[in-house]
Amino acid sequence: MLIKKKSKIFEMLVEQAVVVLDATRLFQEITAKWERLQEACVEMEKFEHQSDQLVHKITSMIERAFILPLDKEDVKELTELLDDVMDNLEEVLNRLCIYRIPSSNNSLREFSALLVRATEEIHQNVVLMKNFKMSSYDFAVNYKKLHDIENEGDKLHRKILESLVGHRSPEFNGKDPISVLKWKEVFQKIEDTLDICENIAIIFERLKIKYI
Repeated sequence: MLIKKKSKIFEMLVEQAVVVLDATRLFQEITAKWERLQEACVEMEKFEHQSDQLVHKITSMIERAFILPLDKEDVKELTELLDDVMDNLEEVLNRLCIYRIPSSNNSLREFSALLVRATEEIHQNVVLMKNFKMSSYDFAVNYKKLHDIENEGDKLHRKILESLVGHRSPEFNGKDPISVLKWKEVFQKIEDTLDICENIAIIFERLKIKYI
């Protein structure tokens, strides 16, 4: 089975990147409109289901393909990492609901903005992949931005931990050890999600080297 450059696989990768981007935008919206948290958990589950369906379809098509214009393993890893981002986002929202977190805070809003920026860069590069423009200037700029965003996330995470554990900030109800543990888990999962986005950047770098 010969898969051409204008393959359905690349259209579905773009679709998956859009789903993940929409999910991060929903997460950002919730950090500003906390009263929609429960409703957003249901919406996020739908996004996660869409992503799951797409990764299964893409993987199935890759396995049946005799030739791809890109390395099969690169495409498979990309779709799986996009799904990992989606899974983490759903888990973060579920934790916020299950733990009955009473309100949002500035740190959560800052992290959500980083996630939106990261998934915007990913979406742009997946579109460039679809058009086979991995050697373009924009492709390199976008994945370099992903590394920068992940570094910003590291710094923000350290700042949050210092405030959360070191200073027991009232922003997180820091005098309550259970509250501290809840927030620590939530922020760790968000930081892990940015790490996955950086792993996607590494795939982009690899593609640029292979197809320059």
